[in-house]
Amino acid sequence: MVFMVQEWVNRTYDGRNGYEPAPENGKTGWSTMYALTRALQIELGIGTPADNFGPGTSAAYKGWGEMELGKVPEDEKGKNIVQILQGACYCKGYDPGGFTGLFDEELKTAVVNLQTDAGLPVRNGKVYDYVFKAFLTMDAYVLTLGGDPKIREMQQDLNYKYNTNSGVQPCDGHYQRGTNKALIFGIQAEEGIPPYLQTGSVGPMTRDRLPILSSGSTGNFVKLLQYALYVNGFDPGIFNGYYGSAVRQAVTEFQRFCLLPVNGVVGQETWLSTLVSTGDSSRKGTACDCVTMITPERAETLKSAGYKTVGRYLTNVPGSSLNKKIQPGELQNIFNAGLTVFPIYQTLGSYLEYFTLEQGRIDAESALKAARGYGFLKESTIYFAVDFDVLGHEITENIIPYFIGLNERMSNLGGIYKIGIYGPRALCIRVSERGLATTSFVSGMSTGFSGNLGYPLPENWAFDQISTISIGSGTGHIEIDNNINSGKDRGESAVDSSLEYPSIPDMNDHVFFDLVDKIYDIAFAYSGGNVIKANKLVCQYIRSNEYYGSLWSIAAGSLDDEFLEIVNTQLNNPTINEVYDPKYKIDIEMPHLAATLNSILTYGSIDNPLAELSGWAGDLLQVAGGSMVADGYDSGYEAAFEQIGHLDKSVSTFSMADLIADVDAVNLGNMLIHIPEPINLLLRNYFKEQYAVRFSLFFESLFSGDFDLVQSESEYVLTSEGFPNKEIRGVFLLRFEVPGYTSEHGIDVARAFKDKLVELVNEE
Repeated sequence: MVFMVQEWVNRTYDGRNGYEPAPENGKTGWSTMYALTRALQIELGIGTPADNFGPGTSAAYKGWGEMELGKVPEDEKGKNIVQILQGACYCKGYDPGGFTGLFDEELKTAVVNLQTDAGLPVRNGKVYDYVFKAFLTMDAYVLTLGGDPKIREMQQDLNYKYNTNSGVQPCDGHYQRGTNKALIFGIQAEEGIPPYLQTGSVGPMTRDRLPILSSGSTGNFVKLLQYALYVNGFDPGIFNGYYGSAVRQAVTEFQRFCLLPVNGVVGQETWLSTLVSTGDSSRKGTACDCVTMITPERAETLKSAGYKTVGRYLTNVPGSSLNKKIQPGELQNIFNAGLTVFPIYQTLGSYLEYFTLEQGRIDAESALKAARGYGFLKESTIYFAVDFDVLGHEITENIIPYFIGLNERMSNLGGIYKIGIYGPRALCIRVSERGLATTSFVSGMSTGFSGNLGYPLPENWAFDQISTISIGSGTGHIEIDNNINSGKDRGESAVDSSLEYPSIPDMNDHVFFDLVDKIYDIAFAYSGGNVIKANKLVCQYIRSNEYYGSLWSIAAGSLDDEFLEIVNTQLNNPTINEVYDPKYKIDIEMPHLAATLNSILTYGSIDNPLAELSGWAGDLLQVAGGSMVADGYDSGYEAAFEQIGHLDKSVSTFSMADLIADVDAVNLGNMLIHIPEPINLLLRNYFKEQYAVRFSLFFESLFSGDFDLVQSESEYVLTSEGFPNKEIRGVFLLRFEVPGYTSEHGIDVARAFKDKLVELVNEE
């Protein structure tokens, strides 16, 4: 039915002035609602249609006549407007009984159902302007996934009492921007502010009329306070309009959490903290942040004004003339005045496209180097900034991956510093709930951000930025952002640039992937645009310095010396960096991986005997020999189990680095055989996400998810008399100079490999 609606509205209005077509995909969404809204405006004679159902649309619709059963013109315009309403019903999940253009009992029932779900006081089936507008939004009026029944109760009550000015707001059980505005509309109505002055946002008149409430107070103000406390995470009990002991307890807990005077009395400060992200912006904080160097005179100004800690930037924005980073000698000025400091990292973090997984990794390394350069001590928190109004889906698609990259890289670099987040409330909450930030620096001053409207302070808030002020005079004058400090981060009182930290690995994985991009481009051109050949050539180059010679020519294909020379000439003999595995914190041996993958691509199968012997099967034969000569184990099984996947390469002939190279080669080979895509793109994608389930992929693709097959296939490699296993097994075992290899030992090693794979798959 949604698809039918989309087809009809496009067919009827396409080409009309101001009309924007709906997607014809059968899926409801804002684009379809906007198309229906513009169609209505066209029917009502509005010269410049827009997505918004505003006062002009409302007035034009009222002028035409608000629809109700038996009172709708049956001319073409009337039928079209009815059909627009019926289409909106389908898009919102209300069955109008048909898509006919006729206003009948079934359509009236659909209207009554929405009026009832939304908690409206009038439920007569008449399509008032605010009802039509409600149908033409994506707001939900029923409890949706994850919704809170008590918040829905609140939303319905706000609609019942205050919809005349607030409009019909969502009733889905989720506190959000619309609910926040409806709550403030309710307060403004109870304050006696004339309807034409009610805005749904807190201004001077609203602030000045906020009543003082305390134990024993009753009425609608108390009920609105109960709503405000609940959506901030402090449950006052039932919504009954009575200020009893439960309300007082919730108030005192809220005051303590927000660092307000704890007295159980709700005055202007407490009211504002429940309603606005700044709270009372005239409050004086004990923390601040600024882009200006802290000189001795400015440090004294801050101290005299009651500030205890100051946020300063680790780096400048590339290409900017603003020199906002910490200056030489500045930290000592701060410490000499008895102040502390907290570091902030922000470069180009004010637009969405900046935030990617890879950028997070880059920024973690850059921030760590800068912080270490200034001498910040271990366990200091660096606040990474997201300085714009980020929306919910953008948090999911961009910001979360960025912070995953930050955490992965910071952990891999030794975990020296903690990661904090600067941004609006919703963002801080989402990132922190994922365990990606230890504390939050909230950009509460941005009261219009959607991420601040309808969201409480994060539980882990350390700093709440509420106002920009100027203090001091003369050389001591400074402009700062005034912050409330919860005490969760009191800043750093000392640095030591002479500290010796443990050496850290080169984490420039992006260097490897950038190089593979260049090698692939050369290979693609060299192969005449053949993706399959180009992929093999890339593998050849990566393995060429370590895996070459006659045996490897048989196992993985011969090397194309002409191609290798072209790459070396064009790229100046580049170094093949290892890729650091964030899960096991080891280098993945890319030449090993490339050699095995080259064999798989050469023979076109992940289970070709030569391909297997160049990878996992060959390493299994090595550990079979190594486990025979290992000391300190009670059995061959125990020795093999301990050695397979060991993190220390020096004690194992089948280390975790070897195992990962074998497993990743099989996974990548399986993907490339089925879908021959450019290997450089696949490598980037694989090591961003799929590496986390590498052993499960390996188990499913090579052994069909059957652990008995792991055992039998491994036994075949380790005990079979058939070619090429017996001869090659002899070559592998000869290096250990251990006579007496038996099938029983091979079976034990096979069981160890199976059990190790079981363990690794279960971990995923």
